[in-house]
Amino acid sequence: MDATQDIILGVLGTQWERTRVGGVNTYLESIKRSGYTGRKVMLVWDIHPTTRTDLLRYGFELVDLPSPPEPFFIARIRVVYEYLRDHHKEFRWIHWFDVKDFVLQSDPSVWIDQNAGNYSIIASSEPVPICTEETNWLWARSILGEPKAHEIANCLVINGGTFSGKAEAMLELFHQTHLLCKDYTGGFPPCQISLNYIMHTMLKEDLNIPLWSEGYAVCGHPIWSPWRVQCWPHMRDPHPVLDIEQCIIHAGTTPSASNRMVRFNDNWGTDTLVKFEHPSHPLWGIECPDKPEGKVFSIFHGYDRSWTLKRMFEFKYREHADFNLEDFNKWNEALVAAQPAVHRGLRSVKRERITGNSFVPQPGRVFQRH
Repeated sequence: MDATQDIILGVLGTQWERTRVGGVNTYLESIKRSGYTGRKVMLVWDIHPTTRTDLLRYGFELVDLPSPPEPFFIARIRVVYEYLRDHHKEFRWIHWFDVKDFVLQSDPSVWIDQNAGNYSIIASSEPVPICTEETNWLWARSILGEPKAHEIANCLVINGGTFSGKAEAMLELFHQTHLLCKDYTGGFPPCQISLNYIMHTMLKEDLNIPLWSEGYAVCGHPIWSPWRVQCWPHMRDPHPVLDIEQCIIHAGTTPSASNRMVRFNDNWGTDTLVKFEHPSHPLWGIECPDKPEGKVFSIFHGYDRSWTLKRMFEFKYREHADFNLEDFNKWNEALVAAQPAVHRGLRSVKRERITGNSFVPQPGRVFQRH
């Protein structure tokens, strides 16, 4: 078998997907540009017609499934296990990737051929020990229970939506993960920490978690999330850097305050202008050296954790277009100028809306009790 027998495998479902239009175009366009030559399969239920059209237009095979009885984060493990149980012999390497916060910067099968060695599972870290990252440690204790949680407490967080494996190993991984989390009835998503437990215990001899400097994948969740300050002392790799002229993420080296940075927007989802600032600081923004020294990551997962980077990457991966910094700045300025007014909460004493930098008074609201 060769790279044409590899597969990018994903899951899209839930009734929310039926009413939410698209959202997959950045992901799809990045796969197209990466040069990937294998198969692409999406297991789906309750997806919007526009999303279906986009997936088919970019060459995905869709496997339509009935709406599952269990929560999404349990169902997606089960449906992948069931699909691989029936089809794993068709594939060489299986790339298990999330969808709506995920881009490929190069062909992951090429990275696998050049770097996998004798390992059967290549995982991506976030990259801090599980016990030092608040969310994953909470999941471990609440979902796995204290004994299992402490078995993997000092293991690195593996991102549950970014890893590759040989077909037999991936079948076993999803089977064992399904058995571990299928009966969970609590309120947390059990899939990521269950995948971590199986990989770090039952399949640890097959597992390789590359350093970020090796260029397989960067999972930006502890870097661009509100938890980055807490994660910072425990990270084993330098923060990645951004080639601002081409909008490409590289592995980081030694941080340099003399470089400019793209400022993080901590108000996630707020339409604000992308800001370029001096000096660079890894907790305030992403460093933008003129000549990045680290390798280009094949995979960038979590690009939307910073609203400013989300905007840049979605601009880059527009269909039939590429990234030009000057064009992006013009587009970004026009977008911000045209953004809708942000309405403040009903409980505000002073009724107002924000238009640019001006406050426009609004009439008070009258509520009638029944």
